[in-house]
Amino acid sequence: MDDAGTKPWTWTLPDGHASSDWVRYRRRLETVAADRGFELSALGTACAEPLLMLRGGATSPSAPRLLVASGFHGEEPAGPWGLLEFLEAADQALLSRVRLTVLPLINVTGFRAGTRLNIHGENPNRGYLGLPGENPSHEGRQLLAHRDLLLEAGRDGLLTCHEDVLLSHGYVYSCERAAAPGAFSRTLLAANAAFFPVHADGAVDGCPIAGGIVFNHHDGSFESWLMELGVARAACVETPGQHPIERRIAAQRAMIETFLNFAPDLGD
Repeated sequence: MDDAGTKPWTWTLPDGHASSDWVRYRRRLETVAADRGFELSALGTACAEPLLMLRGGATSPSAPRLLVASGFHGEEPAGPWGLLEFLEAADQALLSRVRLTVLPLINVTGFRAGTRLNIHGENPNRGYLGLPGENPSHEGRQLLAHRDLLLEAGRDGLLTCHEDVLLSHGYVYSCERAAAPGAFSRTLLAANAAFFPVHADGAVDGCPIAGGIVFNHHDGSFESWLMELGVARAACVETPGQHPIERRIAAQRAMIETFLNFAPDLGD
């Protein structure tokens, strides 16, 4: 969804804190990194905020390399909070089977304000492929500068966590090196559908959608960029903002777990 307007979108979390509470989010992220043995670092800064990265899981060079990213848009808080909850509660046996890299919150200034775009009015999920009329955001320029690192981190799979705040139905953008959606796409959709009704066939944001999946759509997004660079598969999961925030967070957490559980087989 490319136009949620300029209205701030914030919700109250079950613990009473605001969904836009960056200070609390970062403190919990630092705690879970220390508790679960993740290396916490910053790729750099964007809009005077850190672009944080966590790395952990398996040490074997043959383990699947997976990348999960969230918080590209500030009015989509269930992704970052769901990712945080996943990391706090993830089964250690699952984590030990994959080499996991996490970009937990790309657009900090938008997250704090509850607005889709960053403080400069830029879309952090566009501009990666140099398409006409698109330029990378401050966050995007940092990600582009770390192309090789991100490509290797997501070599076997990429998941990005998004929301569509104007909708009440869930759906998935997926990219596979195939002519039709395979088990990867269908499994992620099923995890989404366990929480929400599935978007009807037709179109969403100008993209054709069938069976709840927008398949192999090419645009200037982070997902399309890494698919073009060579990652094996990618998906962008969308939770509907018209449902309670706690349900959306639970759905994001479940889809992240589904993504990691699917990965060790690396096949359909």
